[in-house]
Amino acid sequence: MKFIELKNNYNLLQKKHSLPEFDEMNSAFEIGKIKKDSGVLLKDIRRIIVDKFAYYLKLIETMVNPSQAPPMFMMLLKDITPEDKKIIDSVFSSFMEVELISYKLDVVSNDNNEVEFILKAFGVWNEKRSELLKILDVLERNWKNAANSKKSSRDYFN
Repeated sequence: MKFIELKNNYNLLQKKHSLPEFDEMNSAFEIGKIKKDSGVLLKDIRRIIVDKFAYYLKLIETMVNPSQAPPMFMMLLKDITPEDKKIIDSVFSSFMEVELISYKLDVVSNDNNEVEFILKAFGVWNEKRSELLKILDVLERNWKNAANSKKSSRDYFN
């Protein structure tokens, strides 16, 4: 399906179901990458949305339960504060709720359920995006701190 065709099909659904604007959805979830017309555009959109949530859930799950994480990742978790943990838990809970709803919709759904999901997921994404950025900033901060401490402890290579 061509991009313009996808956008037109979405706009019809948007008007019918009061969905967010196409450009907002595409910016948040890259729904423009839907390539084929499966005849169930709402489900296709849900699956694209869930891919994004699952991507970040995987990262957050590794932070929450790092037992299977590579040792290098432990450096990123070393200096996490109690405030950071609250943010991580908040985002994790919200994203997990979205994913669980999608699992149910894979079993049984109709257009109204799909629309409810899209609206909820869009709301959660907009609500939690700034907290997600804080989590990513924490990881970046910890990486820089770890890199700086390694430099000072590896002077024998110089």
